[in-house]
Amino acid sequence: MVMVPAGNEGSAMAAAFAPLRYPAFRTLWIASVLAGTGSWAQAVGAAWLMVELTHRADLVAFVQSAASAPVLFLSFLAGTLADLYQRRLMQMRAQLWVIFGASLLMVLCLVEVVTPLLVLALTFIAAMGSALRAPAWQASIRDIVPDRDLAAAVTLSSIGFNFARILGPAIGGLIVTVTDPTGAFAFNIAVSILLLLALHKASYEQPDSLQEPGTGIRHALRTGAHYVWSNHQMRLILPRATAAGIPASAVLALLPVLVSQRFSGQADLYGYLLCSFGMGAVASPFALAHWRRSYSPETLFSGASSLLAASLMCLGVSTTIALSAFALMIGGFAWVIIFTTLNTSVQFCAEMSYRGRALSAYMTCAFGGLMIGSLVWGSLAEHVSLRLAFSSAGAILAGSLLLRCASKLPDGRDV
Repeated sequence: MVMVPAGNEGSAMAAAFAPLRYPAFRTLWIASVLAGTGSWAQAVGAAWLMVELTHRADLVAFVQSAASAPVLFLSFLAGTLADLYQRRLMQMRAQLWVIFGASLLMVLCLVEVVTPLLVLALTFIAAMGSALRAPAWQASIRDIVPDRDLAAAVTLSSIGFNFARILGPAIGGLIVTVTDPTGAFAFNIAVSILLLLALHKASYEQPDSLQEPGTGIRHALRTGAHYVWSNHQMRLILPRATAAGIPASAVLALLPVLVSQRFSGQADLYGYLLCSFGMGAVASPFALAHWRRSYSPETLFSGASSLLAASLMCLGVSTTIALSAFALMIGGFAWVIIFTTLNTSVQFCAEMSYRGRALSAYMTCAFGGLMIGSLVWGSLAEHVSLRLAFSSAGAILAGSLLLRCASKLPDGRDV
């Protein structure tokens, strides 16, 4: 099923937060939010460090590309490993990469030898850990909560990620303002260690054998790719994920440039505007709890894509901080609905033994779109104008809705 299974009773708020009744999910969700807060604090530090090192819009946007690229290159391998091995241990090992990248970046800043190339390289290294951990965490959700609460759990996972955008940028902006970007990197290391401790403590049932005995990684990669390609529902979802990711990337890729060029702002303003984006994201689960009962995934996805396109176009022409903050709030609300709808669709259409690889294929398409888009919009802002970059992204996202004529997202009737 792709639509939310029946069975949740009570108010929309109770349904939205029902997965938090399960101790393992609650512990890991809270720890993931804290780790996400650290990642966003580091993102503020890295982006602002790049602004201090060079005022080139393309290099500032490339920070997001460096953070997204590992998902494109490693996600399917990570999903395969999540299907073959214990997902909790996979997450612990992957988080060590995050700590390694953040630690090395902090040390280089302390000895004052950091360069734009090193910022990009170490952002890439830290993001490798996140790329390796994400499929294992997403695939674990269905191991932790029953199907009746799965859609709400997936939504909370996305909300947790975006809620970190409220705390993370605010904390990162405050740290950078009071100290320097090194403090943001140190904060990320601390909360990453907390996630490691939570993963060590948490326990939940996972099927002992998701694959046939003796299955190797190479064979699992081939069978996973064949499964994704032969699954009709996945072939509907993946092109839409790519088409949404490319224009959606403009929001985060160009926001530091918007702050520094149009408003001559500092790190605290950057954090404030990212908080506006996160506030819109946090409002989305309450709307989704109502709307899932009445609207198909395609309707939710198309409506949210239209809102995000309007938000991007507004950012292109906005000349006030208040209007930009409002546009970002609408954009954050729409962003979560778009990618939560796609994620939930994959969770329900994928067989248990292929869930990690199906989710990683989706993440490859979505984050690949984010990486490609960051390169495109950063270059366009640098060589033409910031206004054209935002407006073009909005127009392309609106135009991508024409894909629904050929490949609507599957709903419950398609299973």
